[in-house]
Parts: sequence; structure tokens; C-alpha cells
Amino acid sequence: MSEFASEPRAQSTIARIESIPVADPLDVADRYGSSRGLVPGRAAVLVRLETSDGVVGWGEAWGGSPAARTLVDELGERLVGTPLRPSSNWLTGLLQQSYHYSSSGLHVVAASALDIAMWDAFARTLSRPVHELMGGPTRDRISTYASTGYVTIDNDLGRFRSVLQESADEGYPGVKIKIGLGVASDEERTRIARETFGPGAALFVDFNGNYTADQAIRSLEAVRVHGLGWAEEPVTPDDHEGLRLLRRSGVPLAAGEAVYTRFGFRDLIAGRLIDVAQPDVTKCGGISEARVIAHLAQTWNVRFSPHVWGGAISQAATVQLLAGVPTYPHTDHQPEPLWFEMDRGTNALRDELAAEPLGRDGTDLLVPRTPGLGIEIDEKALARLRSDR
Repeated sequence: MSEFASEPRAQSTIARIESIPVADPLDVADRYGSSRGLVPGRAAVLVRLETSDGVVGWGEAWGGSPAARTLVDELGERLVGTPLRPSSNWLTGLLQQSYHYSSSGLHVVAASALDIAMWDAFARTLSRPVHELMGGPTRDRISTYASTGYVTIDNDLGRFRSVLQESADEGYPGVKIKIGLGVASDEERTRIARETFGPGAALFVDFNGNYTADQAIRSLEAVRVHGLGWAEEPVTPDDHEGLRLLRRSGVPLAAGEAVYTRFGFRDLIAGRLIDVAQPDVTKCGGISEARVIAHLAQTWNVRFSPHVWGGAISQAATVQLLAGVPTYPHTDHQPEPLWFEMDRGTNALRDELAAEPLGRDGTDLLVPRTPGLGIEIDEKALARLRSDR
């Protein structure tokens, strides 16, 4: 019998679900983003789930779409009164019932937040960290790379270099920069990143799908000399043939931040169109579905490195996920770390919502051993960041 079987609170039900929109707007001069454009600020829809035992779990949905909040409310109504049992079964049932809506889009974003909240509440009910309920921990610390070098309103290269230098000075062993603005710009930005971080650092470039395949091929021919760890989303997420053409570049390919559920990742992974699968827990279907995607990647011997560009809950959920992912196929010698994306852009949702930040040792994140996701929400910060008041 499981050691948790005697826990009476494991039979608790979902009593209340509240959707909470939060936002951190940016002044025009301070906006940043990618080759696809600048963001006016950072936003998300949070989920506060309370059980019949008074335990509270938190979730986060990607972005600040009012439609996502409406869907959280709609899907949450169906969950109220049901047993607290987080698993991929719930999302699978949802997709079967709503197959006319496809297995992607905002209803999966909303479901992702609910799934994360259910895991947080369930693990707190059992006084365990989430990763322990998923077979972890497989590691006690997680290596991070600096996700920085964003596109800005003026794209001043002096400012670009200065921002990169800040992360290099803090000792980050890897960096990801934004490119996709044209071949000449791509080469210059990649060269500056390599000069700033030195020959030993991991260097990733992110196109955010702004190119056609022929444009991406020309860009990769120009930047590959700088030694790339991977090229992220060189073409749009649905351009599978474009990814196939880009295989001849010899540069590892990564994608997944705009891909939903295991079904979206199936062909990318099984077709060996990517070398690195990058689901985002706040949109792919939550922790449950991200875990399935990690298993798919392991089955086809593909690397796994989640996309992380949300707030404190997104970060904490991703740490719990990675804490339970094996180092397959490696044993004593791991050629490259299992990377965590450390967003370096201005983001109060990341820096202020947690009462205490995730533990760190240098640039490494330490896996929490406290119940649930491992963070507590700062209610005063939450009240300040709410966008509905």
C-alpha cells in the first residue's frame, strides 16, 4: 500500500476556483521583445484553487487574454466539487469532450493553469513537494542560462552589449539572445554575444519563427561559425517541412513554446525535426502534459528544455517538472546540463509575486523540498499587480 494511502486529506475535493488577472505594464521606452515585436508589458491569469480542507494551490496561464480568464472560469466550474486528483487524465478527457476546439489554443492555456493549481494543492495536501509525487527528485539543483539580449525599440548595439555583459558578469554559463531581424543583424548580434560570454559558454539564438525556411538557412550559414548550442524557432511552429530543410545546416534545432499538448509535439519529436523539445507548462497543458512530453522526448532520445517566460508560479512549476526528469541517456557523465531558461527581462510577476524567491547557488536553482510548488504567494504584491482593480 502507498505511504500516502492513509492520508485522510488526500480525498479532499475542489471547493473554489478564482481567476486573477495580473499585469506589469512597461513604459514605451522600456519595452522589449522579439523579432515579432515588442510587448507592452508582462501579463498572466493566475488561478487560486481552494480545497474542501482549506488548502490553497496556485496556477498560472500564459498571457493576459481576457478570453483565457473566461475559460479558466468556465472550466473551473466543472471542477468544483470533484475530487482533487491532478493527472493528464483530466486534460485528455477535456480534449475528447471539446474536440471541435482542437488540442491547442486558449482553452489549453486555461487548462494548464488549472492543472498547475491542482498539483500545488494536491502536493500541499500530502505535505510533499510536487516533484516527489512524480518520482523525483532526480537532481537537487538545476543549471540556468540567461534569456536576454531582447529586441528593443531602438536596437542599439551598445545597449545590447551592456545587457549581455550584466548576465556574463553574474556568471551565467549560457545565454540565449533574440535574432531574426535580417542576416546582417543576426550575425552581428550573435558575434557580440560570443565575444561577451567567451568561447566556453553555451550560446543559443531565438528567431521566434520570424523567417521563411530560405531566410533561416541563410541566417544559420552566417551565425553558425560562432558555435551555437541550438537555434530556436527558426521558422513558424507549423512549418514542419521548413524544419526538415533546416536539418542540413548542422545546427541543433529547438522548438515548442507555441506548441500545445503531446499531440502537437508528437510529429516534431518522432520525425526528428527538432533536437530540443521546449514545452511551456503555462500553455502546453500544465505539469501533467509537460511530463508526458518529457517522456516522449526521452523515448526518441531528444533533449528536453522547457520554455519559461512567465511569472513566479511558472518558474516554480517548471523547477518541479525538471526536478523529476531523468538525465537519460546519460549516467555518470552528462555532456550538457538540463537547462532552465532564466528570463532576464523586467518582470514584476516573476520578481514580486513570490514571498521568497526560489533558492539559488550562484546561477543554479536549488530544488525546493517544501510542499507544493515550493513558493508562497505574497498577497500584498498580488493585490498591487491585479489588473482588475
